[in-house]
This record gives sequence, structure tokens and C-alpha cells, in this order.
Amino acid sequence: MAYDAELADRVRAVIRTMADVDEKKMMGSLAFMVNGHMAAGVTDAEVFFPVGGGEALDVALQRGAHRLQLRSGVDVPFAALTDPDDETLADWLADAVERAASR
Repeated sequence: MAYDAELADRVRAVIRTMADVDEKKMMGSLAFMVNGHMAAGVTDAEVFFPVGGGEALDVALQRGAHRLQLRSGVDVPFAALTDPDDETLADWLADAVERAASR
């Protein structure tokens, strides 16, 4: 499975305004790293956010994310991140960058 290039471009454009980001290809997906920690990843039709557990996970699920069974994170469908000015995507990425930068 390859990552969605259009979605990766959207994530790239927004996240680079927030932090110094490195990109790393991982098992068919594209990860965006902040301070060596994954802030977000792009798959074929979703954006992955490592949220761990507890309150962060609860909030993510309330915002429309899907819990992952094998990883400590959530996937957010591409359709849920689509708005004309990428405000929803920016909100998700701001939280992700803050988590990654604080580790």
C-alpha cells in the first residue's frame, strides 16, 4: 500500500509552518517527524496520529478518529480533514506537533 501523494502534500504544507519537520518513508506510508518523534503519518486515505492513551485518545475519538488496534494512535479519514482552508487538518497537526515536540 502506498501513501496518498495529494494528502501528503497537504500535510506537508501545513505542518512545515509549525515546526522543523523531517520526512521518513515507513512501510508504504510517509511519516512526518518532529525532534525525531513521529507527529503524523500519511497512508493511502488517512492520516495517522500517535496519541498514546488516556485523555488524548478520548479527545481524538470524539473528534472522529478511528482507534488503531496494533499501534498506539488513531487514523483520521481523508474526508474528515477536507475543508477549503485546511483548518481541520491544521488543528490536528498542531496537537500532533506539540505532542512530538514535548517528548
